Amino acid sequence: MQHDFLHAGGFLAVGAAAAATFNVTVPHSALRTFTDSPWLAVPALAGLAVILAICSEADAFVAASLTGFSPTARLAFMVVGPMIDLKLIALQSGTFGRGFALRFSTATWFMAVGCSVLVGWWLL
Repeated sequence: MQHDFLHAGGFLAVGAAAAATFNVTVPHSALRTFTDSPWLAVPALAGLAVILAICSEADAFVAASLTGFSPTARLAFMVVGPMIDLKLIALQSGTFGRGFALRFSTATWFMAVGCSVLVGWWLL
């Protein structure tokens, strides 16, 4: 239990730092462009999940700090993040080739976003 707690604690600290940095450096006027439109909010947070590439233990912490976004957009952030990130794209590209990695990551991104939107529309 102690090992798991200390291991997850490090990722939570990284997630807290990422959330704080994002909330401080990105102007609220720029965020309002995305938060006002559900058609822009979901792909924006899904793209941010790929770029941030934290870990699934810290994704919920970061998503909780993005209070201006809809619950569906935050759900997309939490679903896309563990499924595809820059690290996984690099690993797949090195193992299976660049073409496969591009096709697989694109298909995974669209499926994760689509499932998030369906579940968010249905439950949230």
